[in-house]
Amino acid sequence: MMAAGIAAIFLGSLFAINTSSMGTLKMAREAAAASQVLQQRVESMRIANWHQITDAAWIRDNLLNASAPGSTELKSITETLTIAPYGSANTAVTRLRRSGTTATVNLNNTSLLTENAIKVTWQIDYTGAPNDKSTTRQTVAILAKGGVAK
Repeated sequence: MMAAGIAAIFLGSLFAINTSSMGTLKMAREAAAASQVLQQRVESMRIANWHQITDAAWIRDNLLNASAPGSTELKSITETLTIAPYGSANTAVTRLRRSGTTATVNLNNTSLLTENAIKVTWQIDYTGAPNDKSTTRQTVAILAKGGVAK
């Protein structure tokens, strides 16, 4: 009886450790997918020209109109893109949001085209492990007109 009790305790703790490990692996997979989404979005902006990345309509129609690779791993994903002048007295921002399959322009600073640099803040919110917890990941990039050399 004593040996059976010890074996039962051992097996119970083994199952608890396995369940905890699977939850941790799921969180890591979701975090990796979120990082991939952010990286894909920022890289898409880096390859676009200055007129495109300072135009809210172009970003909405060409970048946010489709899901980013890796986003299928994330539940209830919402993307928020904020573009602000960098190193300028101008404080107005452009803000876009994608929820589900709909991308909208919430704020539009039409004078971004005349700026020399912009600060791009891309944030994604999703629900994930454990217990459908709300999670936010964000990345920030500084993009300069004419690239790094100018």
